[in-house]
Amino acid sequence: MEAHYPGKGAVSFAFPTPVLQKQFDDTADINTVLLRLVLEREADAVPAGQSAETWHSADDLFEWPDPAIASFRGYVADGISEISQFCIDGQLDEPVDIQMDGGAWANLCRDGGYTRTHNNPDNTWSGVYFVALGEPHPDAPAEAGTLEILDPRVGATDLSPKGTRAFPRLVIDPQPGLMVIFPGWLNHGVNPFRGKGDRLSLGFNIKLNFDG
Repeated sequence: MEAHYPGKGAVSFAFPTPVLQKQFDDTADINTVLLRLVLEREADAVPAGQSAETWHSADDLFEWPDPAIASFRGYVADGISEISQFCIDGQLDEPVDIQMDGGAWANLCRDGGYTRTHNNPDNTWSGVYFVALGEPHPDAPAEAGTLEILDPRVGATDLSPKGTRAFPRLVIDPQPGLMVIFPGWLNHGVNPFRGKGDRLSLGFNIKLNFDG
């Protein structure tokens, strides 16, 4: 089946990259519980990894036995369903069952903490859900603690009356209750957080399996 890309007339965008930014409402109570659960795990459990003032839990967060985790799983299912349906709309000749498999983990970041640029190419989708922002320092750089997604088209520029412009990054300012989902192969990272308190996000990787 041929891929059809958006455009107008004889012009189309040949290599679009889907990125979902979905803001969930009324998440304050759930986020409070999620932060408490992660802080308890940090104190009691051996972390799966730690780097640059950022604590990472094991990738079994989906399995934690708490109603707030069940709510988070629901958010992930909603987001994955929305971006997947957008991408495959009109491409299926007959109904199929779509199974989701994957893992999730906590990223607890404090002053100076960041996540190195990386990707997850063995997964259909990667994503992050922002729980708590900490207390950013008033003099911190504007991009401190932001999520960066890198343009996969090396050397790509944009045509402008003022000349060519390069947009190598999509910079997303985190907000509590915001979920971002993108292809697993897409390079992404988190800029150093500057401030006090706990900046918490929940990362996840999802692989889709089609049966039908």
